[in-house]
Amino acid sequence: MTEFFKQAKAKELGIPNEYIMNFSKRLEEKHLPMHSIMLMRHDKLIYESFYAPYTRDSLHRMFSVTKSFVSLGIGLLIEEGKLSLDDHIVDFFPDKLPKGEVHPFLKMMTIRDMLEMKSCHRFTTYKATGVSDWLGSFFTTKPTHVPGTNFAYDTSSTHTLGILIERLSGKNFFDYLRDKFLNELEFSKEAYVLTDPTNMSMGGSGLNCSSLDLLKVFYLVVHKGDWFGKQLLPKEYIEDAISCHSDNWAKSDTLEEMQGYGYQFWRTSHGGYAMYGMGGQLAVYVPDKDIILITTADAQGRKGGVQLIYDSFWEEIVDKLDALENVSNKDGLNKVFDSISDEELETYANSRKLEIMEPSMIEANKCAHFLNKINKRSYEALDENVCTIKKFSIDINEDKSEGCFNYTNAYGDFSLRFGFGKNIIQQFANYDLRVAASASVRSESLLDIKIQVIDEVLGNIYFALNFKDPYITVMMRKIEEHTFEEYDGVFSAKLVD
Repeated sequence: MTEFFKQAKAKELGIPNEYIMNFSKRLEEKHLPMHSIMLMRHDKLIYESFYAPYTRDSLHRMFSVTKSFVSLGIGLLIEEGKLSLDDHIVDFFPDKLPKGEVHPFLKMMTIRDMLEMKSCHRFTTYKATGVSDWLGSFFTTKPTHVPGTNFAYDTSSTHTLGILIERLSGKNFFDYLRDKFLNELEFSKEAYVLTDPTNMSMGGSGLNCSSLDLLKVFYLVVHKGDWFGKQLLPKEYIEDAISCHSDNWAKSDTLEEMQGYGYQFWRTSHGGYAMYGMGGQLAVYVPDKDIILITTADAQGRKGGVQLIYDSFWEEIVDKLDALENVSNKDGLNKVFDSISDEELETYANSRKLEIMEPSMIEANKCAHFLNKINKRSYEALDENVCTIKKFSIDINEDKSEGCFNYTNAYGDFSLRFGFGKNIIQQFANYDLRVAASASVRSESLLDIKIQVIDEVLGNIYFALNFKDPYITVMMRKIEEHTFEEYDGVFSAKLVD
């Protein structure tokens, strides 16, 4: 793979190592599960850290970052003359229109309205109960308002635009982007986009690629489509796409989501703009500091988690750059006096690991007594339950560094291994998905297990085992949109062995 980006020490480009260290540590101290952090300034890569088992080349679910990729595809079709912003979406999908009279709001809706998140719907139509035809739902769901007026985050709108790209290009959405510009960037050949129930590309949230892939595409956007002298994307369209077209102040829940919206790009405070995917998938650019931040994470279930990434970035790095002494070196950059050496920062960056459960919350002897007490004991569920669990047992190894939750549910017999003070990577149950599992003894009657899903599905599952001999109540909670329904509920069981 070609190394397109030159590397430099952060302080050579005016950023003290301690700023970067403090930014990263702040996120970890707040127990925000980070998966990667990359920083670029003045076109040079100054920091990259990947939280094992994630690496530079690991594919990661990017969620709504995919929307920005769809926007770039629309811009390319406009450049080819196959589309205009003022075209009406109904003209391209006559086969999906409802029978009889088409609602006037639907007929009014343009490509521009959809890019600006100003469709005629107030929600994502395919999330309604019983929907299997995601594309069709966009045209058959009754509109709520005149398009082009109200900002409402509608993923079904972007999903439809992604399929429009396929209809007009005659290619798979992602293949079209590969042919037009991704291959030039040496975008990962393993990268892919998930499909919906009818096998159509999920343009709203389906992209799986590496952090480096995301940096490359965002670098291209920052440079208005110019890739080292080759104009791969239309400059005028990108300038329009990253501008503010929708005021979302009254609609959004966090400060950064209130800064405005372009064509599937978010505006940010500090005069910046971003690609943003659920859970902390971010590509952020601050023009007056000429700095790019790339993150991947899993902040799902952490209210305000993405805002925490932004706040930490602003307060630990961006805002502090204004406070540096205005003393320039020969390259016009601030001289930096740093308490953290380059070697310390590099060692820190290379030592990051996926978050684990906190150490046991009780004294070591009490923890050992508790684990001995529950070791190799079997339980049967007292009643039928939403988790479909019938029976289970717990095994703890001799040095109490690992354990195993063996269980039977409606889908079969499974074992979940977990570590104390470490994660154990494994395939999860009857799902072809990798997970990392760790556990902690929270009290003399409570064992918590955290399961982090680190695959094309991204999320968390928690098992809280509350013991009251001879009974145990198990709380299972899943934090993920569409999967693991049987791991979300509470039931009680009784000791049988």
